[in-house]
Amino acid sequence: MQNNQKIIVLWGGSGQIGRSLLRRLTEKDYRVIIPTRFPYKNLHLKVLGNPGQIDLIKNLDMLNENKIKDILKNADIVINLCGILFENKYQKFDDIHSKFPALLSSFCERFNINKLIHISALGVNKKNKSKYMKSKLQGEKNILNFKKSVILRPSLVFGINDNFFNKFASIVQFFPVLPIFGGGLTKFSPVWVEDVASAIIAVLEKEKIEQNIFELGGPETFSFKELMEILLKQIKKKRFLLSIPWGIARYQAKFLEIFTKTILTEDQILLLQDCDSVVTGHYPGLKDLNINGMTVETVLPDYIFRFRDSGQFNRD
Repeated sequence: MQNNQKIIVLWGGSGQIGRSLLRRLTEKDYRVIIPTRFPYKNLHLKVLGNPGQIDLIKNLDMLNENKIKDILKNADIVINLCGILFENKYQKFDDIHSKFPALLSSFCERFNINKLIHISALGVNKKNKSKYMKSKLQGEKNILNFKKSVILRPSLVFGINDNFFNKFASIVQFFPVLPIFGGGLTKFSPVWVEDVASAIIAVLEKEKIEQNIFELGGPETFSFKELMEILLKQIKKKRFLLSIPWGIARYQAKFLEIFTKTILTEDQILLLQDCDSVVTGHYPGLKDLNINGMTVETVLPDYIFRFRDSGQFNRD
């Protein structure tokens, strides 16, 4: 390996955005360090770079200051993609979205890191009641304590490994009814995962950043109901879209949480109820980074076809 390679510490590198971003980083000759709880489960990431270009470091505790210090002390750039959609006994919103960013910004300041790039979420505001969004908002405040930080706020991120279209397409396989919460009026500006990765690279290589926050939304805005209609059209299935009032939806979510949190939680209902995930126009976005975002209907057919009855043989 070359001694003059810049070192990037990529937190959350095994997730959807991380997998899309990693190959781009290695192609640009960065050396990448990925802290992860389970290095042996993520060995497949190493093939995305040259031998020795990608290091997987075992890190079980994201709030262990000594461990974070050891990981960051030789870094040139830090990218934080870490985020969770629901809590469990091991991972809490406040720890992942708020306390961890505070530690990152503190150590980036101490070690004079060149740049800290942090992924947040569109819709961050003080009025949102969900614990998820409150923790994201606090995380942004903590990150901005480091002056050389940049925050990217993506809308709903879609792609081959997404947790949105794939989840609802799976539900459609077993149920004749598709729930539409609050009439399905919540709005999204879905952004392709590859466009998010392109935005990170653009910010990474931009020498002068005049604005610390970027909003990443796709070229089109849809309601939740419209996205479900697009999904059903693409997988060639007919399902009854049942509108569920917010009060009933929260009660159902409480019940489901007793058995599993991977389908629906009360906090996710609050998130859908309180805010739209759309570009406000108050901050620069994809076009300011010279990225022409891809539309849902252009990309979705390339991976959702596997939920059709004939799979890859029914792609018309």
